[in-house]
Amino acid sequence: MKKLNKIFIGIFTFAIFLSLFNVSTVLATPDTQIPVSNPGLYQYQVQANHSLTWQFQLQTRLTVQANISVQGYINCSEAPKIGDKHFEIELEAENDLEMNMTCTEEQKELGLLLGNRYQVRNQNRNLLYQEGFCIRIQTNKSGAEQIKAQLKIQANNRNHEGTWAYYDETEEEWVAVPTTEQGGYLVAETNHFSTWTILLPETDDAIWGFVGIEVVFIGVVVLAVVLVVYRKRK
Repeated sequence: MKKLNKIFIGIFTFAIFLSLFNVSTVLATPDTQIPVSNPGLYQYQVQANHSLTWQFQLQTRLTVQANISVQGYINCSEAPKIGDKHFEIELEAENDLEMNMTCTEEQKELGLLLGNRYQVRNQNRNLLYQEGFCIRIQTNKSGAEQIKAQLKIQANNRNHEGTWAYYDETEEEWVAVPTTEQGGYLVAETNHFSTWTILLPETDDAIWGFVGIEVVFIGVVVLAVVLVVYRKRK
């Protein structure tokens, strides 16, 4: 009977240990995606040292990971316009944080429109807005409180040379920050929260492509004029 009791106690202890291990593993898994079909404000909460990902309207994904508890609201109602993009933010802070995020395809109030060219601080050349993803980040902490963050967005063939940039509301201009490509993501570090996006450099291919179109158009016009004159002479 004593041996049987020991066996039952051992099985019970092992079951508890296994269940605890499974729970912690699920909570810490960054690949777990929570589908969100509601196009309005979505209230979220992430426990300290955990990571969660939300996919809005089967399109845009947002991941929050932090060493402290984070809660707030996410507005990603423009997910169908933004499309299949993955944004991540990793936070380090001393105290729990309230953080709201709003994702849009464009930001007309700031003049951020698809295809527009911008003179950007910290860059020697113009940059283009073609990413179609802009995020407004607001927290309840003052600038004096230490918050470190990494901003990440999934890289692709079109944006892999892009740079993260934020909007300086005082100077009313975009400011580029150092950006690297790590593990398939464009990554920037910051302690500044406002409106952020990805801007792309004007490439020589784009310039020559534009020139090529102009040349073709002029050639077609000249050829049409020649044909008209030739027919009149006949």
